[in-house]
Amino acid sequence: MKKLVISIIFIITMIPAFAQIEDEIQQTKKVKIENGRAYLLEKFLDRDYEKVKEITDYLLDLEDDNYCALSMSELWLLPYWTQDFDLLTTMLRFDSTDYEVYKTKILPAYDQLYAQLYRHSIEDEHLLHSNLQEAELSAEDREFLTIYLDWVLDNKCYNDPRYNYGYYYGDISQKEYNERLDQFLAKYPDSRYKWVANNIIHKSYYDKSNWGFGVSFELCSGFSTGQMHKPVGGFGLSFNVSYKKLELDLGGDIIAANTRYNITYSGDSIYSKGSEIDFALVYANLSYNIVDNKSIRLSPVVGVGYNWESYSVSKKKRENNRYVLYQVGLNFDIKLRDTLFDDQYIRIRYNCGITNMGQSEISTLHVISVGWTGFSNRKFVK
Repeated sequence: MKKLVISIIFIITMIPAFAQIEDEIQQTKKVKIENGRAYLLEKFLDRDYEKVKEITDYLLDLEDDNYCALSMSELWLLPYWTQDFDLLTTMLRFDSTDYEVYKTKILPAYDQLYAQLYRHSIEDEHLLHSNLQEAELSAEDREFLTIYLDWVLDNKCYNDPRYNYGYYYGDISQKEYNERLDQFLAKYPDSRYKWVANNIIHKSYYDKSNWGFGVSFELCSGFSTGQMHKPVGGFGLSFNVSYKKLELDLGGDIIAANTRYNITYSGDSIYSKGSEIDFALVYANLSYNIVDNKSIRLSPVVGVGYNWESYSVSKKKRENNRYVLYQVGLNFDIKLRDTLFDDQYIRIRYNCGITNMGQSEISTLHVISVGWTGFSNRKFVK
């Protein structure tokens, strides 16, 4: 009984202390920031931009050497809505020292503030541009803030470690923004936005190169004339190098076939017509794109090949023939969606190999292939 009484007295005396701790927690900077951001989001969705400006100022006043109340992506987009361009031009005078300090601060917890801010900015982009054009700004300020607004709306969640890892580039090429920044800095070489331009917006990117490297996998079949053999079917592999519209294919086909005639071997022995025979064709083909649009490519082909024939005349013995073919043909490429490589195609290839096999009669080998071709032609631009 005595222990129960003591426990009750202890709990009663601790209630004020618990209440005090709870009140202290509610007054911590982290909680104030979270509540302030929630209130800011509510007023932003209500389109009460006067109150949004007041809450933004309140959150900035909460920041210190340890805590960050608004990320750069939020802080540099909100003033387009509140039309507080004095704040924006001040904040965009960022430099390497400011950035190092920013990286050491505790960022606010993930919430929907930036996601909603970005979504509404995309939907009402014309309004933000209108606010910018009507503001009393210098030509330098207006030009840079226009570049920045275009860029941030094309690059969701840039440079914000709470939202993504690394950089995301939108539909408009980073190359375009780099060129716009180069023109801006040529006009204003001592601009106060120089650090942000060179270190936040200006980024390295991948661009199309004149050179490309690829590989093709194909299933093939065909027919022949003259003394050559009738192909049944097989597969092919090639490695490809391109320069602008030219393409060099170094590859080979392995095809099973039947003989079209009796083959004499070892003097007077006969390998009878219609027997199985295998051949391996290696080739070097050069093609040139005469049609190249968003859907297809069409390329005439010329080249040279070397064929090995192999047929089994007994369980332990095989005979071989070798001969050169001169090739002409056509590549028809159906373009696919860009995934693993920069360019992907379904390739339909027709090759006509011409040879006399050391005989007086000219023979032709017609091979039709269908397969996948992938090309990588990227170059890294700093």
